[in-house]
Amino acid sequence: MDAAAQQSQAPSGSNLTIDKFIEGPITCLRFQGTIDESFDGKRLASSIKATTLILDLGGVRRISSFGIREWTDFIKAVERSVSQLVAIECTPKVVDQLNMVAAFLGSKGQVFSFYAPYRCDYCDIDRRVLFQIDRDQAAIRGMRPPEQLCETCSRPSYFDEEPAAFFSYLAAQAPFELSPAIAEFLSAKLSYSVTGGDRRLHVDKQVDGRNTYLKFVGNLDGSFPSNKIAEGLEGNIVVDVSGVGTIDLAGAAEWRNFITQTKQAAERVFLVGCPPVLLERLTRQGDLGDQVISFTMPYSCSKCATTASQSIDVEQHYDILKFATPPEMRCSHCKSPTVCVAPESLLSRLRTLPRVEIDTGLRKFIKEMRDRKPEKAQPARKQQQGQGARLGMFTGLITVAVVGAAAVVAVDWYQGRQQREEAATQLAEAIEKASQPKLVQKPVWITSETPASAYCQDNVVRLICVGVSSYNPSREEARLEAVNAALEELVNTIGVRTTDPQFVGEVRPLYDSARAEAHKKLDSTRAAPRSAEHTAALDQVRAARLAVAEALAATGGAAAPTQQAAWFWEEYETPDGKGTEFLVYVRFDVGADALKALTDEYARPVDVLGGKVVTLFPGLAWSAPDLRQGAVVLESRGALAQLGAGERSVITAVDGQPVRTAAELAALVKDKPSRQLELTVVPTSGAASGAGAEPSQPKAP
Repeated sequence: MDAAAQQSQAPSGSNLTIDKFIEGPITCLRFQGTIDESFDGKRLASSIKATTLILDLGGVRRISSFGIREWTDFIKAVERSVSQLVAIECTPKVVDQLNMVAAFLGSKGQVFSFYAPYRCDYCDIDRRVLFQIDRDQAAIRGMRPPEQLCETCSRPSYFDEEPAAFFSYLAAQAPFELSPAIAEFLSAKLSYSVTGGDRRLHVDKQVDGRNTYLKFVGNLDGSFPSNKIAEGLEGNIVVDVSGVGTIDLAGAAEWRNFITQTKQAAERVFLVGCPPVLLERLTRQGDLGDQVISFTMPYSCSKCATTASQSIDVEQHYDILKFATPPEMRCSHCKSPTVCVAPESLLSRLRTLPRVEIDTGLRKFIKEMRDRKPEKAQPARKQQQGQGARLGMFTGLITVAVVGAAAVVAVDWYQGRQQREEAATQLAEAIEKASQPKLVQKPVWITSETPASAYCQDNVVRLICVGVSSYNPSREEARLEAVNAALEELVNTIGVRTTDPQFVGEVRPLYDSARAEAHKKLDSTRAAPRSAEHTAALDQVRAARLAVAEALAATGGAAAPTQQAAWFWEEYETPDGKGTEFLVYVRFDVGADALKALTDEYARPVDVLGGKVVTLFPGLAWSAPDLRQGAVVLESRGALAQLGAGERSVITAVDGQPVRTAAELAALVKDKPSRQLELTVVPTSGAASGAGAEPSQPKAP
């Protein structure tokens, strides 16, 4: 969800902010800051009307003694109105309180995920690792936190707490799994990563006459089996995408293939419950099928400080949507008027939605399918099958043990029965242990495994950007490739989100088409990863990503990320079996303040010599690979025009002194007669005529 979509409550003088998100019977409260005596827990509890309450405690820095008093009052009060209470991303400070305060989460509270502290003495770095109750049950209950590799030096980092003390509360808690509704809420509405495997796309298919209903739940990535799902579809196809969480570049390509294949045999393709992520990422003609019947938009209510997704019927509101205007909606919680907080990029998509034309029968079918309760899963049968398989293995082991015991009896009649049984048990346990595979669990922040790809996820308080390398015989080269991919995706995200008219009209066209064409070539050759065409396309993208990353470092200043937040690598045998190759994932976290600073740097014009310039946007490296820094001319007027700096050209130096940013250019020319200045001006593909590649000549005095 976009950062602008949050509503915060912060008592006067308090260091605590609380963001509230509501979707049907589920409410999420996100706490950031210090919980102290200013936290009015009873008042907050009185505003909660939900079946399930999720407490996001990932931003809690400290809890004071008086804060504990207010917190326990909040939990006691809220337990009377909710059926389930789930805590996620608990910080170590919160875990400490769980271990000390018996009623910290009350009788209904359960911890689903928490951060554990790790430290690398080689790098003198402390970091937090996210544990999940269902996934990390063995380590938690055994109080044996796994070894983690330092993302900087690759040496082992150690668990920086006493395991028995830190895990005491968590180990005693019974393991549980999130219900599909809660997992869908966290992933689709708040962009949380919930155990990679659990968010793989699940498809529910229902057929009634000539109408087919497909319900998608999960993430759209390279693993989306587009051909398999599209096979055999005919008639009217209704795709419910309300449960889609994230979509990366490979997922977008697979989605387009799914739509193309489906439309070849089906009569019409409709989308219902289209989330903002699909509207923003799938912008090509035909990406959204024939018609979007409904979609969701974030609305905020100032009265109850709530942000919630509202479902909008296109047929009902078409006359206002065609003007890129969101309809007026009332808060589902307090019925007060709300304000749409969708970004401009999302609102601009509304005018492209076609008028909905469906008959009464199809609309009734869609309503019945959306209201239909999902069939209950039957994990017991699967579990029994698994137990049966294990029982069969144990039976085989016992048979071996009995044979072994008979041999022992023949050799030594006087050996005791108990000793023989213990030997047989030890043998069975040794064989079972040796047969267990040792697999390393992927971190939860890895939501796509597509080689040579990247994606960014908005977590409100920070932007998480992940780069994935291609298969590389060198782990370090693969890591650097993933670093460049993540940083380039960060730059692209900044460019997409920047709504300044001059940036959109003057800067973005300089690189956007070159980037799109390069990615199109790469995606079109992914099916043949060893071909010469794929290698050439991959080399082009690699080189551009490196140039963009270098330009970001040169122009972004202190806001440009330099320290990767985490990384993970896998080693595979090469196809010819003669060696190994690596696939590396690298993650960067960019805070809201740094993101704003970068956006301002690249979109805020600076007055220079009568014209306007802006810092070179790193994405220009896609079309101008030799540029790493400088100032782009937005408006060429006055002395700036006289010195040969045409619009969309780039000023890289003044009197031979390099220019890094627009602010530096302004400082270099300040208080100097323009006729004595010599500018080095480099044209771009979209530069106005008259911008020379050579230094401009100073005018005669």
